[in-house]
Amino acid sequence: MTYYEKKPEKKFFEKQLEDYRDMVWGCARCNWCQNQWGWNVKSAEFSEICPAFHEYRIFPYSGMGKMHIARALIEGDFDYEDAPEMIDFIYTCTTCGACEMNCQRLQDKEPLKVNETLRAKFVQDGFGPKPEHKRLIASVKNYSNPWMQPRTQRDRWARTIKLKDLNKEKAETLFFVGCTAAFNNTLWKMAQSTAAILLAAGVDVGMFGKEELCCGSPIARIGDRETFFTIAQQNVKRINESGVREIITFCPGCYRSLQHDYPEVPGLEPLRPAVYHSTEYVVRLLREQRLIPQKPIPLKVTWHDPCHLGRHCGIYDAPRDILAALPGIELVEMERIKDQAWCCGGGGGARAAYPNFARATAVKRIAEAYKTGALAIVTQCPFCEQNLMDGIAQSEHSMQLYDLSELVIKAIGE
Repeated sequence: MTYYEKKPEKKFFEKQLEDYRDMVWGCARCNWCQNQWGWNVKSAEFSEICPAFHEYRIFPYSGMGKMHIARALIEGDFDYEDAPEMIDFIYTCTTCGACEMNCQRLQDKEPLKVNETLRAKFVQDGFGPKPEHKRLIASVKNYSNPWMQPRTQRDRWARTIKLKDLNKEKAETLFFVGCTAAFNNTLWKMAQSTAAILLAAGVDVGMFGKEELCCGSPIARIGDRETFFTIAQQNVKRINESGVREIITFCPGCYRSLQHDYPEVPGLEPLRPAVYHSTEYVVRLLREQRLIPQKPIPLKVTWHDPCHLGRHCGIYDAPRDILAALPGIELVEMERIKDQAWCCGGGGGARAAYPNFARATAVKRIAEAYKTGALAIVTQCPFCEQNLMDGIAQSEHSMQLYDLSELVIKAIGE
């Protein structure tokens, strides 16, 4: 095959590192993978966009560096044994996608996809992932969640909430809760508030409860494709057999898996129900006047864009539309927002393997939020919320943290 021949079309999870040969050779070392897009910059303090490069200040941690690691491996310029620290360069990445957002603007290249394919090669060749990630993968295989928690505890958050049990009865809508909020009792409010919103709007909703499986998002990001394919097959089969017509989830990782990752798995049966992130669905309920916010909430807030919701899935306006509909809420934006938002630091396996780096990244986001004059930071992602809580605890700035669903519940008076 020559350079100018049309390349065969492949799904993302079919691609190997060799498929990115032309792309990695084309990296121009322009550094836009490290910095906020030029005309968005408002200050030097908040002008960078890659958390790993910002923290460690050497190029292999950047998107550009990973492109050149990939090129060197493809061409045989070095092997794993030549640079054992490569595994840290590859996995000290939150997979936030900021590098790819800017690189696609300028050169139509995909450094995040290259890094995720690098991770898949590391796993395939036995050089990765990190020990912390191996424990996470083993937990998903043994317990259907990454937190080493027994399946019997998955529905504890819902013991006072009357949702249909889809293992026994039918419903129009599946509430796909995800693992993190289900097992972390400090995050139960996310699931409880979202369920209360759906019930208040009269949605015919049910859940799998103890029988819900992990969506597989952490496994996909770590690079264990074989395990991810198995999880995707199990979930698609169960969901399609349930007969639901739509799926709602508040977890951006679950949303990305169900909506975007599963279609990229080779040979996988399509997921038949429509998939919605809860912010999209709540906007619809507000427009249909099935939810009517009447109770004022006098609070100045700033919105944190979760990377998997924003850059990965393109949902920026829905949460802001919800905040605009809540009486008394004043939204003030941070300098880095939407596709230029600073990551919380908790995604891509970074929090599991590099907790100090993850916390430092969250502390920087809290500092940026504090400078807006807001009293509270609002978001809707369990990974963001647990990592931002760590950031607030370590920050010199005091801020409140709300899940968006909590404010909706307050406003509708439930």
